[in-house]
Amino acid sequence: HGGVIKVGDYLYGYSDGPGWVCQDWKTGEEVWANKDLGKGAVHYADGMLYCVDEGRGTVVLAEASPKGWKEHGRFTLDPQTTKRSPQGRIWTHPVVINGKLYLRDQEILYCYDVKG
Repeated sequence: HGGVIKVGDYLYGYSDGPGWVCQDWKTGEEVWANKDLGKGAVHYADGMLYCVDEGRGTVVLAEASPKGWKEHGRFTLDPQTTKRSPQGRIWTHPVVINGKLYLRDQEILYCYDVKG
């Protein structure tokens, strides 16, 4: 459900088993894998991947690079909704537009200034 992002000749996204992966678009080969963040959705802007862990609400900023997972920061959405069931997830897809990162958790909308 979290989708994948194509940047140049590489795909970035989450895969059950290996975790967050970078895959060569032309050959299909896995370039790297990382399990430092749980399953979730991804967005790309300004050379960076915005990854959201659907289980914990952790948001990670990582370089979109075939050289490996290079994290530049992380935080957890707070507060989180009380309307989600205990087995529920944060199924937001991050969006960056005009230097703002937008995320949603049920009735809560978050907006962060991510201009460099």
